[in-house]
Amino acid sequence: MAQILPTEENFLLLFRRDNPVESSVEFMRVWRQFDKDCSGYIEADELKAFLRHLLKENKKDIEVTEEKLIEYTGTMLQLFDQNKDGKLQLSEMAKLLPVRENFLCRPIFKRILDNPEGARITRKDIDRVFALYDVDNNGTIENDELNGFLKDLLSLVNQDYDNDDIDFMKSAILDKWDLNHDGKISRDELSMLLLQQGRMSLGLEDEENE
Repeated sequence: MAQILPTEENFLLLFRRDNPVESSVEFMRVWRQFDKDCSGYIEADELKAFLRHLLKENKKDIEVTEEKLIEYTGTMLQLFDQNKDGKLQLSEMAKLLPVRENFLCRPIFKRILDNPEGARITRKDIDRVFALYDVDNNGTIENDELNGFLKDLLSLVNQDYDNDDIDFMKSAILDKWDLNHDGKISRDELSMLLLQQGRMSLGLEDEENE
């Protein structure tokens, strides 16, 4: 792929490979920054703005024309817009801008989702998950932190997901596990969620069948 693309497009793909974002919390912040109209999608103009930002930040010596940016945007849509609707949903943008590691993909957490009764998780495991998503260290997982956590959960069971899926799962999890109804997940609430619940009780099974 890199051999057949022009220099800047080649750069964009190499950047994607070599510079993954650190976490899904960071990914969701980038998503919110460029989803200007809050539509739940990165549309063509928003993708163009993202690519302009990326090239400006990492290839300061190259001036990219508006015409070229439109061309690059079209190429990225061809590569990553799997359902060909002319915009990128969450799962498609996640392929363009991958996360370095989905911590929840580690075997212990996948076993919890598949078989909550048989899996064993330690307090240390829970503390590591909580620290990963509570990036501002305020004692709760909220806003972009919570959306990043939900994105990682969704990616375990669905290859194809969008902002509506995030909202559906957020509603299901907060309804069941946000015991003080503050719209956030505390360490204790996360512990109960991970220790006691599998994928059906997280609401994923219902979502997949809709």
